Amino acid sequence: MERDDYNSEDIKTGVQTSGTPEGEMKNREYLTEGKDSFPASSAAENWHGNRINPKKGFTGYLQFIWPYALLMAFIFFVFLFIGYNSAASFPSMAETLRESFSSRFASIMTMNPLFIMLTIFLNNAFLSLLFLVLGLALGILPILFVAFNGYVVGVIVYLVAQERGLLFILFGLLPHGILELPMVFLAAGIGLRLGYQVFSALIGRPTHIKREFKEGLMFYFYWILPLLLVAAIIETFITPIILGSV
Repeated sequence: MERDDYNSEDIKTGVQTSGTPEGEMKNREYLTEGKDSFPASSAAENWHGNRINPKKGFTGYLQFIWPYALLMAFIFFVFLFIGYNSAASFPSMAETLRESFSSRFASIMTMNPLFIMLTIFLNNAFLSLLFLVLGLALGILPILFVAFNGYVVGVIVYLVAQERGLLFILFGLLPHGILELPMVFLAAGIGLRLGYQVFSALIGRPTHIKREFKEGLMFYFYWILPLLLVAAIIETFITPIILGSV
């Protein structure tokens, strides 16, 4: 039996309708839960039975997708750690990457702050959408992209830490990172969920790939994209002020 933990209108308007007859009907046709399936969160499991009633569509969808996003976050930080240690173990490689990063960032830093903000936003928005869409390829590509980006961030953290210290990195990442990273992980988590659904379809299990893809995109445009914009604004206009006082 399949069950829907949310519906399209929940994501768009932030109003849960699973308590209505229509919502209950949708609940029965969405999420397949078998003993062989990817584990869903207990909150998602008890969405209707325990009368969980979040006021916002964001919270409702989050209860459904968080195991996938959490796995992506774990992969990211594992490879961040690997990247950090690789840079520490191979100084020549770290120096080569430093020169590459410096040349790229130098051209960006000469731009108008508004263009810097747009560049950061568009880059994060594109990557997040890419993670989501490429999840249809069995979820493999989002995992690879998240792992690669985690590795690169680990190398950058090491390089900056050698010059400015870890406290500088903390103040440089925390203000915007508390929004940016969770949104990226959520987008990648949606991609992983879609990949799992494609795999389930290939082995003959009932799925709703088209519907999940549509609702994943809705969540991206209504929640992830705006919060990535807020993160880009913070990174461009607020983070430099904080770093100036460190």
